[in-house]
Amino acid sequence: MVRFIDPNENDPSDDESSDSAAAEGGDKLATVSYLPGATAHREFAEVTPEVDPESVEAALVKKLARRALSESEILSYGMGEGLTAHQANSVLDHLRDLGYVDDRVLAEQLKHALYERKGQSKSVVARAMSGRSIDREIIDEVLDDIDSGDELAAATELAAKRASQLTGLDKQTLERRLVGFLARRGYPGTIVREAIAPLLTGRSNSASSTVRFR
Repeated sequence: MVRFIDPNENDPSDDESSDSAAAEGGDKLATVSYLPGATAHREFAEVTPEVDPESVEAALVKKLARRALSESEILSYGMGEGLTAHQANSVLDHLRDLGYVDDRVLAEQLKHALYERKGQSKSVVARAMSGRSIDREIIDEVLDDIDSGDELAAATELAAKRASQLTGLDKQTLERRLVGFLARRGYPGTIVREAIAPLLTGRSNSASSTVRFR
């Protein structure tokens, strides 16, 4: 008969019975510290649900409807959502086939928005493209038609528009304002000086009575 004995219990009578059994050559009862059929507790690692590439792609399509993304940004988003590199590249390939992603088109859009509309310099536009992880070869090709003459013309036009808003300033103040205005748009010093030179010709070194503060 199986007996379950509490291993913490110290009953003298049991000791005597055990000693007697041993003296008679009988088998000593072993202490049972577990119940037959009981399953040991095991800790299982939490299983992370597999990410569905289609749901990630659907989310990207919504994002692309609001703002163009570069190929690198697509990959970064996909892997950030838990896709493997292979899955992320598959999603990118599909979006590219659908015409949703094109780094060259994105570069052209940035050129139009930053250079043609906002008057940013070529170097500033190039940095903006690099910041979107567009390939350098594409950047160079898109900006190749902008030369120093084009930048000078753009800077001169910007300076003239700005000067028309700064009436009543003395020559030194106007020069300082125009230099800062063009420098913030990334134009190099040589172009800045050449662009503002005609606007300073004939200017008085003293302010007129119609100074306007901006």
